[in-house]
Amino acid sequence: MCYSRVVAKEKTYSEVLNLRVDEPLAKEIKRIAGQKEASESEVARMLLGWGVEAHRSMEAKELLRPYDAKLSDEPQRMRVTVVWEDVDPDEEWHARGETL
Repeated sequence: MCYSRVVAKEKTYSEVLNLRVDEPLAKEIKRIAGQKEASESEVARMLLGWGVEAHRSMEAKELLRPYDAKLSDEPQRMRVTVVWEDVDPDEEWHARGETL
């Protein structure tokens, strides 16, 4: 069996988003950046991407509700669960050099 190593192209960013964060969040981003040996911008992009993915998942779950289901009047929160699973090295996101 022959395996070829996929060389990821470096992603080019053209959009700029100025984002103000509070001090605790800034410290946490710095901590994660140090742990991952990545820039704070890279970590912020990763975390923002995960947040968007979680939000879209929440929207999809809402659409799966019966069309006539009554919305709850009670306050609700989104709970995020992390599940580690093996990945296929041939998946498109992996070929782009993205990480989970």
